[in-house]
Amino acid sequence: MTAVEAVTLDIDRTLCEYRRSTAELLAEAFAEVGVDPFFTADEYRDRMFRYVPRTETKAELREACFADLAEERGHDRAVGRRVAAAHTNRRDHRAVDPVPGAREAVTALAERYPLAVVTNGAPEIQAPKLDALGLTDRFETVVHAGYDTLAKPDPAPFLDALDALGSAAPATVHVGDGRDDVLGADAAGMRAAWLRHPDERDATGRPGTRPHFELGSMRELVDPPWE
Repeated sequence: MTAVEAVTLDIDRTLCEYRRSTAELLAEAFAEVGVDPFFTADEYRDRMFRYVPRTETKAELREACFADLAEERGHDRAVGRRVAAAHTNRRDHRAVDPVPGAREAVTALAERYPLAVVTNGAPEIQAPKLDALGLTDRFETVVHAGYDTLAKPDPAPFLDALDALGSAAPATVHVGDGRDDVLGADAAGMRAAWLRHPDERDATGRPGTRPHFELGSMRELVDPPWE
């Protein structure tokens, strides 16, 4: 097997998690506006990336998405925009906690390999997270999939990271917790290390496509399983 020369990592639920969930903030936003909830956090997540090509920031994306959802559910579009503003005002992108073992893993990996981030997230959202974690300087590049290029699971953001690192796909491992991470890395010809959460059984939902490595904790990367 080709020796590993570089590593890329996801951010959300791989390196860190928000202290307050989207569902919690949405509930408060609906309450502030004085309207019964008319969509869920999962419904928002399922459709949010379709708004990326026509918005510049996450706040604009949320406003457009919530306005459409409001109209679809029988409300005035202005109601959706008010809920979006209330949500945005509550979200602090520095208010994150590291996933257990994440800092130790990144420190250990950075001693062995050049590192990059491949994340489905806007720069103004993801940069504060890395800064709050104290990990910004550990990465040679950050690819904001969906903003700099197409969103995961498209291979494009992974290929951009490979170009920046100067690494060949078979010699690079991508670490992430989501199906988009595994499928996108596989499509780019990379190896995937899937961080498995306790409530998950399947890395991809696609028969025949499996990660090369399964991690029960980010601490397992202090001594990487491919070495």
